[in-house]
Amino acid sequence: MSGKERVITTLNFKEPDYVPVSDQLIVSKVASEILGRYAYTGGGEFAKDVIELLYKGERDFLVERYVEDMVELHTKLGLDFIRVATVPSKDYKETLPEKIGENLYRFENRETGNYSIMKFSPSSGEFFTVETSFDKEGMDALEREIKYREKKLGEEIKFEDQSIFEGWDKIVERVGDEIAIAFSTGIGIPMKAVYLEATITHPEWIEIYLESETKQAIANIEEGAKHGADFILGGSDLATSTGPIYNPEIFRKYLAPRYKRILEVAHKHGLPYIFRSDGNTRPLWKILFEEVGFDGYGEIDASAGIDLGELREKYGNKIVLVGNVDCAKTLVYGTKEEIEKEVKDCIRKAAKGGRYILTSSNSIHYNVPAKNFLYMVEAARKFGKYPISF
Repeated sequence: MSGKERVITTLNFKEPDYVPVSDQLIVSKVASEILGRYAYTGGGEFAKDVIELLYKGERDFLVERYVEDMVELHTKLGLDFIRVATVPSKDYKETLPEKIGENLYRFENRETGNYSIMKFSPSSGEFFTVETSFDKEGMDALEREIKYREKKLGEEIKFEDQSIFEGWDKIVERVGDEIAIAFSTGIGIPMKAVYLEATITHPEWIEIYLESETKQAIANIEEGAKHGADFILGGSDLATSTGPIYNPEIFRKYLAPRYKRILEVAHKHGLPYIFRSDGNTRPLWKILFEEVGFDGYGEIDASAGIDLGELREKYGNKIVLVGNVDCAKTLVYGTKEEIEKEVKDCIRKAAKGGRYILTSSNSIHYNVPAKNFLYMVEAARKFGKYPISF
């Protein structure tokens, strides 16, 4: 089977020849080690590289290298799906952030005046938020955001600028017949204090915000289907290691009805929707998998105590599982033998009968040694041949 056939067979609740293996993000640092050259694939350093290359007017070089590196990385390792992303528009100059210091950038929305300051850390590979209007102005900044979104709700979303799909289309053209294509779109209440407070003080604002996000997600799905997508790795982060950041009833009230609309559109186009979030999501499982009816669950945070076996036992006949080799500990510090053991355990718990794709519990991030990722992929092929007999 090709990787694409392997993934589609799995998404159809059947056993392929091998358990599919890949990851939703392989950062540039790890890709560079594997390819033996500086690579542009993703993560914090990639986000910084994008900005710096655009400052130099090297947008076309960026797109060319993104495509080349993503294709070579996934084909070299025999991975079964690629999660693609859009690239900067050819008219990118209007959206470039201001460089205000070493590795420090200020982004501003000209419509609302809201800003965020982001910093790249060379030591950790993270590109993180330092300060935002919401931190400084609270509800005043959120009110500007909501008024802007409310005004835009009546406008049709059009993807007139197709240059943002240039990299995506080239990847599909080169390997779309052999490797499954995934993309991300979803909705969620941002994990910021001002948004969480507004669920109590200004619930009507949250309704407007999420309606705006839903409209965009639906438009993304409609467009993604045109560009050769095979499935969606969507959802949003909404939990820490101790549990969801808000009461499950908030998800049931605000998000569940809108996700049902999103799923209806995805299924109309034959796109399974995998909900992904790290953290301890256990209190939300009934809503996610019984009430909303997502096709699968991804990331599956091992470090937060989420066990594949428990998920398989409770929902194994309803959903595809995507995860969950521990990228907080095992893939960072583990030996080859420890990584092999965890991969084998994941396959044993989740793979019988199909409906399982092996990935890390979040991503192949900056602190994962490249050799450990290679051990994970090798172990998946070693132990993942169907029928699973252990």
